[in-house]
This record gives sequence, structure tokens and C-alpha cells, in this order.
Amino acid sequence: MSTFRDRLLVPALVALLPLLAACAGGSREPGGHASSSAATTPKQATHGPFFPECGGVSDQTLAQLTGVAGLVVTARNAVGCQWLVNGSISGPWFSFSWFRGSPIGRERKNEDLSRTKVDDITIDGHGGYIAVATDRLGTRLCDVSIQYQDDFFEWSIQFVRKPFPNPCDIATELARQTIARVK
Repeated sequence: MSTFRDRLLVPALVALLPLLAACAGGSREPGGHASSSAATTPKQATHGPFFPECGGVSDQTLAQLTGVAGLVVTARNAVGCQWLVNGSISGPWFSFSWFRGSPIGRERKNEDLSRTKVDDITIDGHGGYIAVATDRLGTRLCDVSIQYQDDFFEWSIQFVRKPFPNPCDIATELARQTIARVK
């Protein structure tokens, strides 16, 4: 019959095994000394310019370009803005996001996996990509991301009901306006 001590021993060993394995890791040199590999210093990000609030685009400009009335800014902070119709998530949505010190390549990999089509784009000499989602309604979602050194910004345009204008034309124009207003 198992004793109280035996019943506690097995869970304690199971909990300690990962810790012991981590401590035992690494290679050993002759003589029993652990070898140390040169510590790699992470690369310092080279930051691009500062972007104005909401990419420098006014609520009126966004309403004019999208043809959507009743837009409300539901999020506004140092790294982005989001506009919804009457503040509701059930309609179209539009957003500007600024990714400081974040690799555009990682975001593009996500887009490659989740969007119908992703292509390179250059706007006013600045490279990036344009990602499109197409479904039974047509091309209703478009993201335009533009890189500045180790930073990038993204305009995302999504419609949910027809009729709607080409979201990539809007996202590209918004990106162009943001580039023109960079500080």
C-alpha cells in the first residue's frame, strides 16, 4: 500500500524534471566544464520617422475617400486609429497602424497565409506590400503596408456589403497621404 510520502514523491519529481533538464543542458568540455557560446547581442532597430496621429488623415478625408457616412473614431492613440460606422463592428471598418521596431516581413508572412493575394508595392519611393482578400462579395478587404527602416505603417480597409469602392485604391491613396505627412 502506498504511503502519503510516496503519493507526494511522484508529482514532485514530475514537476522537477523540466527544471533538472534545463540545468543539465549545454555541452561540456573535457574536464567537466560547461562551454559558453558567445552571447549574441540583438540588433538595434533603426527607426524611421514619426507618423502623425491617424497617419495624418482627417476623419473627413477618410469619409470622402470611402464614401461612408457616420464614421466614428473608436480608437485613437500614438500607434493607430480605427474608424467604424456609428461605432459598430457590424459595418465596414478602416484602420491605420504604426509598427515601430517591428519587422514588416513577419506581418507579410501572416498576410501571405491569410489573404487571397499579396504583392510588392512601391509608393513615392517607399516599398512595402499590398494584401487583398477576395470572397463571394469580391475584393472587399485590402491592407497596404509601407516600410521605413525597421518600422512600417499599415492602412487596412474592409467593406462588408455591396456596393463598395475598390478598397485597394483607398488604402493606396491613404498610404500616399501618410507618406506626404511624415515628420
